[in-house]
Formats: sequence, C-alpha cells, structure tokens
Amino acid sequence: MSAQRIYTSPYGKFPICTNSIAEFLLTSPHLDGSSDKTLYSDVVSKKTLTVSQHYRFVRALSATLRNHFKVKPGTVVGLLIPNDICLPALHHAILWNLAVISPVNIAYTQADFIEQMKTAKASLIIAKPGPWLKMATASQSHVPTCAQIVNFDDLVHDAFSHLDRGSGTEGDFLPLARPASQTLAYLCFSSGTTGKFKGVMTSHSNMTNNVLQTVRAGYPDLYSTNGVYAGILPETHIYGLQGHIHVNPYICAHLVIFPQFEFETMLKAIVEFKITHINIVPPIMVLLSKSALVDKYPQIRNSLKVMISGAAPLSHSLAMDVQERIGGKLVVCQGYGMTEATPITHMSPSSRPDSKAGSIGLLVPNMEARLVDPDTDEDVEPGTPGELLLRGPNVMMGYLENIEATKATLINDGWLKTGDIVVIDNDGYYAVVDRSKELIKSKGFQVAPAELEALLLRHPQVIDAAVVGHWSEAEATEQPRAFVVIAKGTQIETIHRWVDEQVAKHKRLHGGIVEVDQIPKSPSGKILRRLLKDRKDCIVSHYRLAAAKL
Repeated sequence: MSAQRIYTSPYGKFPICTNSIAEFLLTSPHLDGSSDKTLYSDVVSKKTLTVSQHYRFVRALSATLRNHFKVKPGTVVGLLIPNDICLPALHHAILWNLAVISPVNIAYTQADFIEQMKTAKASLIIAKPGPWLKMATASQSHVPTCAQIVNFDDLVHDAFSHLDRGSGTEGDFLPLARPASQTLAYLCFSSGTTGKFKGVMTSHSNMTNNVLQTVRAGYPDLYSTNGVYAGILPETHIYGLQGHIHVNPYICAHLVIFPQFEFETMLKAIVEFKITHINIVPPIMVLLSKSALVDKYPQIRNSLKVMISGAAPLSHSLAMDVQERIGGKLVVCQGYGMTEATPITHMSPSSRPDSKAGSIGLLVPNMEARLVDPDTDEDVEPGTPGELLLRGPNVMMGYLENIEATKATLINDGWLKTGDIVVIDNDGYYAVVDRSKELIKSKGFQVAPAELEALLLRHPQVIDAAVVGHWSEAEATEQPRAFVVIAKGTQIETIHRWVDEQVAKHKRLHGGIVEVDQIPKSPSGKILRRLLKDRKDCIVSHYRLAAAKL
C-alpha cells in the first residue's frame, strides 16, 4: 500500500470552534455597531429586517417554540418553506432550543416529502401557506412521529405581535449539554438522484467551523460586511442555507432575498439594490451568457463585483463569457462543496491575480485532501487525476441510521469520499474532471461528460447541454450521447459536425445528439443524468465523420 499524499490548505489553520451556533453568531466580531444595519430585504415586498430586529425576532420565536410547541433539545422540526426574510430567524430560533432542522425541497412531491419526514422522525412540521401547507397537512397521517403542522405565516405574525406589545416573551439560547461536534443541528437529505434518500447529520460544530472556513478564505473580497448580496439560492439546499442563514448574519452583510428565482427580477434587483455579490449556479450562468435580457440592464456592471458559482462544475469558457459580457469590475470565480461537508471545501480567491477561471480554487482553512485511484484507493501521483477525499471539522457526523452508507463514505481516519475526480495543478488549484461514476468508458477510454458539455456550450446556437453514456449493443461499449437545447432553426448535424471536428476520436458523439426542450436539473443545478440515460423516447440524430470509427 502506497503512502498517503496529504494536501493542506494554503490558508493554514485556525482553532476549532466549539460553540453552539447561537453563541457563535452572537459573539461575531462583525456585530459591533451593526444593530441598525439592514440585514435582510425582500426583493418583492421590499420589507426589511435590521440586525437588531432579526435577533429580537429570534428570541421571540425561540420562546414561542419552547413554550407553546414544546420544542426542546433533540426535537426534529421539518421546514417546508420557500425563501423568506423571516426564515433565517426561524432556523436560529429552532437551533437556540438545540432542536434539529430538516429542511425540505419545496419542489418535492408528496411522496418525497413523506419519505424525508418519516426518515427524519419529524415531531413538528412548519410550512408556508399555499401548496406547501396543504401538502404538509395531507401528509401528517403518514408521518407517525408528527404531532402538529404549524402555519409559518401565523407563527411569524404571533411572534411579531409579542414584540410589538413588549410582552417579555423573548428567550435566550440553551447551553450545550454535550460537545458541539456531537450535537445535531441539521438533517439535510440527498436529492435522491443516485439512490435512496440519505439524511446527512450536520452538527453545530460542522456549521460554525464551515462559516469560519468560508469567511476566512473569502474575506474581504468574496465575503464582506460592506457587500450587498443576492439571495437567489434555495434556502432548503445546503449551499443557500449555509450562506443566507449563517454566513450572512455572521458578517452582518445586507442580503436581498428572492422568494423564488426569476431571471429578469434578478437583473432588476442588481440595479435597484446595487448588489455587489451573487452566489450562483451554472444554469444561471448560462442565462447570463446567452439571454438577450442581459442587454436591457447595462447598469449591472456598475455595482456587480463578484459571482461565485457552485453546486456543479463551471467551465472556463462559460466563466469568461459571463465576465466579458457583463464587464465592469466583475470577477467570476468558482467554489466547491457538498452537503456532507456543510458544504464549502474549496474557493477561488477573487482578488488574487493568479485566480484561475474554471478551477474550483484552493482548499479552505483547516481542510486536508487526498487524490486516490477510485478502483484501488491508492494515492495517485502529483498531476494525475484522482478521486477527491476530504477531511476537516466541517465533515458530517454520518448518515442518519445508515451505518453501511456511512462506512462507505467516511473511510479510514475520517476521510470523506466525494465521488468527484479532480486534478491539482502546481499552484494548489483544484479542477473537477467529472464524477467517478459518471465517466463514460468508450472502448476502454475514459470520457468526461463535463468536458463535452463545456465544448457544446461554446457553440453560439446551443442554449444548454448534457452528455451521458449510451450503451451500444453493436459496438459493445458505451458511447457519448448529447442532449441539447438549441436555438430555433438550428440543424443538429451542424452542431454534431462542429463538436466531432474538435475532439479526439474516442470523445466524439458516437451515441448521437438528441434535441430537448430543457435539461433536467436538481434545484442546486446538477444535471439529472439518470433521467436522460433512462429515456426511451429519443429521436437521435447521428452524424459521423469519415474517420470517426475507432
């Protein structure tokens, strides 16, 4: 067995935070003098919460949950709520009681919702009025542990009423009964695209340390008290949850919250609120690169400084297209993470001249990494792609009541298997090649779908694209097949020829091209390749160069 080759963060280390989330946020050095500063704004209603209003609201909600709904340490609370300026306060209020939050994707079907709540053993479910409250109410009988469904708007109104009356119902946070690293804070669930749902157990320590890792790696360029941030990420997903609900109040920056994402609303808000920073996902980057709407708002270049893309790979060409199109002082950079790491593990420094578009950046502080051969788990040589293993204080406690999955993911000495194939350059920058299980084996050669997708998106008539492996009985091998959304009037054969002329023989689209109306993706922007691989109704356009046969 070869020796382990461990890579460390260029940012070094800091002392591990052992506070609860409540104590951690309340002792932030950025709180000083920020009480009257706007912390959250609603992009539609224009309602706002200042820093002091937010924390008074947290105290009122905490007391209400404790006294009226019997929320106590260990109580699991399911949340079915879209982005809202009061949602961060609800998270904090639940955590002040040392209860556990299980946020639910608002796009879930009722069956998905029931499965998550049953697995999490939710005792209380809080839902936003409308389809979410209706679904929660209809599902209660299927969740044996659930004692009550609570209307989110009513809960918020009641807490605000107590504040307005000055009725003295504000409560403080409960002290930790056990170490922060052993105190469960969140049960976020995997999307279910690669198998059964798995509840990721995230501790108070996981979250507080990842906030510090993120801020210390990105301060003051990516994360700054003086920034104005666009809250377009879903707060039910770990990427938006960590940023909107924990990083933002820690640095006391102004966050403009979008109840739902609408592209033109985002462009208008950048101008209206003078937004400086956006955490974003690649599908929105594609819109910024290709949509004619961008040209209606040239003023966005006057305020926008940083775009941080995450949740799925971002190609160098797409990053540069957006940066050049918007212009001004905009810098597009990329981060990397996963729910099991709370989630941020890598970030690109926006102010450094050696920042590299297309890279996921550098390891954040207190993180270690290894690259191993996915078949042998042996460490690979420097410069060679390998599966990324990670270790640090932000790595999850494990999967809820799933010892087998935990052992398969958290291996010897606490290393987290990511399933992503990456390469590290001489400057310590990491780049994702692809998912190990998504690599296409074409006649013995490995083909990375992300590489072909990035190439397809460079074509001016391709709006969106995904590549999967298609099994050919005739050739007895997988072949790359592309699914594309294209501009009206475009000939598929033209795109096929254009791609095949630019890649090696084994990377050509021997599996053909399929035109689709849209590429299926998760809320975080990850391509749902399984849905494409399983399609049987495809009309496939085949085109081959004369020299295409291997």
